Amino acid sequence: MESKTPKSDVLIDEILAGLVPHTRICKWKGEHQHCEGKFEITNEDISFLKMLRVPAPNFCPTCRRIKRQSFMGFAQLFKRKCDVVGHDESIISVFSKECPFPVVDYKYFASDEFDSFLYRKNYEENTSPMEQLFSLRKIFPMPSFLNRDSSSINSDYSNGGRDNKNCYYTSGCYTVENAWYSNMLVKSKEIMDCRTVKHSDHVYSSLYSDHLYKSYFTYFSNSCTDSMFLFDCRNCINCFGCVNLRNAKYCIWNEQYSKEDYEQFIKSNLPFSRDFLEENKQKFWQLVKSLPINASRNMTVKNNVNGVMNVNSNNLYDVTESSKAENVRHADGALTHQNSMDLLYSGGSSLLYGTINIGSQSSNVRFSVSCKFSTNSEFIFNSNNLDNCFMCFGLQHKSYCILNKQYSPDEYFKIIDEIKSDMIKRGEYDDGLSFEFSAQAYNFSLAQISFPLTEQEIIKLGGYMAEEPESNAGDMKILSKEEVPQTIDEVSDDIVDYAIKCEVTARPFRITPSELQFYRIMKLPLPTIHPIVRMRKYYELAPIGKSYPAVCSKCGKSFRSLFDPKDGYKLYCEDCYKQEVY
Repeated sequence: MESKTPKSDVLIDEILAGLVPHTRICKWKGEHQHCEGKFEITNEDISFLKMLRVPAPNFCPTCRRIKRQSFMGFAQLFKRKCDVVGHDESIISVFSKECPFPVVDYKYFASDEFDSFLYRKNYEENTSPMEQLFSLRKIFPMPSFLNRDSSSINSDYSNGGRDNKNCYYTSGCYTVENAWYSNMLVKSKEIMDCRTVKHSDHVYSSLYSDHLYKSYFTYFSNSCTDSMFLFDCRNCINCFGCVNLRNAKYCIWNEQYSKEDYEQFIKSNLPFSRDFLEENKQKFWQLVKSLPINASRNMTVKNNVNGVMNVNSNNLYDVTESSKAENVRHADGALTHQNSMDLLYSGGSSLLYGTINIGSQSSNVRFSVSCKFSTNSEFIFNSNNLDNCFMCFGLQHKSYCILNKQYSPDEYFKIIDEIKSDMIKRGEYDDGLSFEFSAQAYNFSLAQISFPLTEQEIIKLGGYMAEEPESNAGDMKILSKEEVPQTIDEVSDDIVDYAIKCEVTARPFRITPSELQFYRIMKLPLPTIHPIVRMRKYYELAPIGKSYPAVCSKCGKSFRSLFDPKDGYKLYCEDCYKQEVY
């Protein structure tokens, strides 16, 4: 088939033909503590680069991961002004007032009133393409949220997901009702302080678990009911403080009790006090560290899987948190995904490179952010249903557009051939988007959790910092930890008229009436730690994109671990864990 972009294709062919395995020096070497310095371009990397038709990267895998994660916030919301001319209303946004780009209310952004073509630019020859892209980036409005679903009800403080009802401070949730301070929930209800919980009901402070009912502090567990403090348990009912149990009932600290004795133990501690929970949290984690754990959290993987938290996947290298993925390298969050490299979060797509939050049957997309149902496109942002678009922002259902301007197919391919050729010659095409393109403050991004940087490092690399958002406490009286009752039965209805001083950050926060009802149903004490700190803690337990070299405590095999060996866990490879526990 005759090439539609012959000039740039010849340049790419020449680069790829000359690629052999070699060592490279990362462009950020010495700039921060996480950089690998030297890194290898392997035969396997070269195979992927040829498939995706891109030059070899100039940044090490860790620095490429840092750049991708800098584009995504993990939880924080901000009150700020809408930047549309003539709009002076206050809006809620994932972007702070320090964001270097204009931010507009999502409803306006997604409405027919907003015309993305008003920002169109003509491509200028003999001018850096990346500079032209960034000049459009500086004036094109960012939607206040990455994605909002119009079918969701009473969920104005939520980002992403769809079909939700009564969700507050949630992100990436699908078909969820009554949830607070949680991320990545699926088909669940009555959920608080959780991350990646599915098909569950009445769950508190749990992580990577599914099919739970009325359970608390549950980690990497499935099909458990009326239980508390579980780690990697399956099909357990009425269990407390247990690790690695299967098909168990009435167990406390991995010891069998009678039904009557177990029920008496629970009854004698109801309603749970903060001191009771804190004391048992410490005992629980001591037990976790004393027993074997599946350190990689890989399950039912097939061949050649290197990484952590991969399920039903095959041929992965340096990949975290995948499911039903195949042929993927240097990626995080590849869900039902294949044949891609260097991506952060994608579902049901293929042939992606250097992308962030690109998914929903997208294919052959490079260097892009927050788009769905898009194909054969590069450098696209906050768009949906695009085909053959290049350097565009906020477009919907469009084809053959460059810098938000419409072209005929023949014009389109002629111009992008010139642009890509110029980018390749200038060395602008190798690494895609720089830090400067991120609208997210680094200190509130996913990257700051997995790869924390100092303010000086962030600014030097091209990112920016944001101030802590204002508290929602207003002029309320603020209660110290000592003034907050130990049990929920001691809490009166007027607690919603007070604020609580966070024992970690000293920032005040409120308890809403719906939260109070949840705590009462669950017999849980009110928290004395700010919800953002609580959310951050369960990201820190399993930071996206982070893994550690480890050695199996039983067989001595080397592998990647989700848990840092320095923290004292008894790390087992998947095979030895299966022999020990299943």
